[in-house]
Amino acid sequence: MRHILLTLVLFAFGSIELFAADYRYEIDLRGSWKFSIGDNEEWAQPEYNDTDWDQIPVPARWEDNGYRGYNGFAWYRKTFTVSSYFENRLVYLELGYIDDVDEVFFNGVKIGQTGTFPMSYVTAYNAFRTYIVPHSLLNFNGENTIAVRVYDAQLEGGIVSGTVRLGAAGIAVIPEISMNGNWNFELGSKSGDSYQVVVPGQWENQGFYNYNGYAVYTKTVNIPNKLAKEKLIFMAGRIDDFDKIYINGQLIGQTGDYDGKTNSDMYSEYRNYFIPENIVTSGENTVVIKVYDYGGEGGIIEGNVGFITQDKFIEYWKMKRRDKGK
Repeated sequence: MRHILLTLVLFAFGSIELFAADYRYEIDLRGSWKFSIGDNEEWAQPEYNDTDWDQIPVPARWEDNGYRGYNGFAWYRKTFTVSSYFENRLVYLELGYIDDVDEVFFNGVKIGQTGTFPMSYVTAYNAFRTYIVPHSLLNFNGENTIAVRVYDAQLEGGIVSGTVRLGAAGIAVIPEISMNGNWNFELGSKSGDSYQVVVPGQWENQGFYNYNGYAVYTKTVNIPNKLAKEKLIFMAGRIDDFDKIYINGQLIGQTGDYDGKTNSDMYSEYRNYFIPENIVTSGENTVVIKVYDYGGEGGIIEGNVGFITQDKFIEYWKMKRRDKGK
C-alpha cells in the first residue's frame, strides 16, 4: 500500500467569530491607546519609544478626537500584560471595525491584515477584525505590545467601533514547529512572480482582491534532529477551497478536486496530514502548499500551521474532551 497518499484527518475547530461566553479568559483593550498620524515601519516594534504620542480612545472615530478631516495613514499602539491563564489556549485579538484598512503587529510581528493599502487600495470598513495570536509571540506575565497600522481614504477613520479585546478560548493544538507568519506566495500553478503573504489569512486582504484560481505557498523551516525522527503530522489550517501539500518535493496529501475544480464545501474543513516516514529530515525542510480557489475568499484562511507529533496531536484531543467536561 502506498503511504504517501494517506487519508487526511479532518477536524472542524469551529468559527473564529466568538462571543463573550466562548472565551474562558479575556482582556478588555478598550480605552486609551497611543496614537500618531503618519507612517513609519519602526512604529511596529515593541521597543519603540512612543512617550510623546497622543492619547486617543478606542474604539472611536479619530475625527471626533482632534483629527477632524484627516485622511491617510495613522498608527495605534497599546502595551499590556497577559497572564499565564492564556497558556495552552486559542488566543484571539479582536479589534472591532476599522475604517478602512489595517495591518496588525503583535510584539513586532505581523499577525494579519484586512483590506489592501494603496496603490491597490480596497476598503474593508465593514469587516469585523479577528486575528489569531501565535503562542510563540505571547509574553506571559510580562509586557506585550500591539501596533495597528491604519489607512483611511475618506470620511471617518480609525478603530471606530465594536469589541476590542484579547480572548482565550478552548484548549489549543500548538505545533512543535509553528509556520504561521510570512510565506512566499505565487499566483498560478507554477513558479512566477513571488510575493510575501501572512499565513493564516485570506489572500484577498493581502493585495489579491477578487483573485480566484491557482496559487502556491512556499516556506522553508529548520527541523531539529530529535523531532525529525518522530511520527509527525502536518497541520495546514483551513484552506479555501482545494489543496495539494508537498514536503521536500513529496506529496503528503490533498483535499478536494484540485485538478477538476469541482465546487464543494471543502473550504470549511481543516487539513491535518499524517507524514510518511523518511520525508522530513534533520535541518532544512521545504513545504509547498498548492491551492485552488473556486470563488469568494481564498487561501490558507485560519488555524495553526506547522509540524506536530502524532502523540501530541492525540493528547490534544484527549485534553479537549476533558476541557469540554468542565
